[in-house]
Amino acid sequence: MKKFLSLLFVLSIGAMTQSCNVNKGLAGLSPDKALSGVQALLGGASKNALKGFAGNVLQNEVMKKVMPKGLSNITSLLGKSSEGTKALGLLNNALGSAVPGVASSILGNATKGIAGADALSLLKGGDTGATDFLKKAAGKKLMAALLPAITNKLTSNGGLSAITSALGGQASSLLGNGKPSLADLVTTGAVDGLFGMMGKAEKAERANPTDPILKDIFGK
Repeated sequence: MKKFLSLLFVLSIGAMTQSCNVNKGLAGLSPDKALSGVQALLGGASKNALKGFAGNVLQNEVMKKVMPKGLSNITSLLGKSSEGTKALGLLNNALGSAVPGVASSILGNATKGIAGADALSLLKGGDTGATDFLKKAAGKKLMAALLPAITNKLTSNGGLSAITSALGGQASSLLGNGKPSLADLVTTGAVDGLFGMMGKAEKAERANPTDPILKDIFGK
């Protein structure tokens, strides 16, 4: 019995130590400090993600995983010809031109609008808790703002016509018959890709904080 009780004591101490390590910096955190932490976490994650739209964002591993199947099929086909590769360049250019300016404003305002009372639960919400919250809060607004911006960029730089031409006879089967338009597919891919990259950046910052506020909160 004594050995059994001793074992229970050791296990309980271990569990308490692990719990303290996990929650270090979060216990007793004031609403203001928690809000500063969430805003630092999301601010850093959004900047990191938006940098990913420079260059060949369509080849970003996160983007490739979350983009709609229709868009994935189109980019795969385009990559098989020189004409299609040029069209992909125009598509990447449109994304890099449209997304950062529109998204940074919307994400910034949504982050500023987070209530202090919600901040602590977001810090405790798991690896991508803050990003998941922001996607629910601003995802639809971001989609609505990006669709015309991306459409305009693809029209002005010749991307829409170049992609349709490069797809040739397959264009109607990929984009017609009630299927989403190319602009709709690209916009959905951009939004999902952006939040996917934000989530990846948030997870990394939680594990190894670089921001002074987050170092204090997450006990690094």
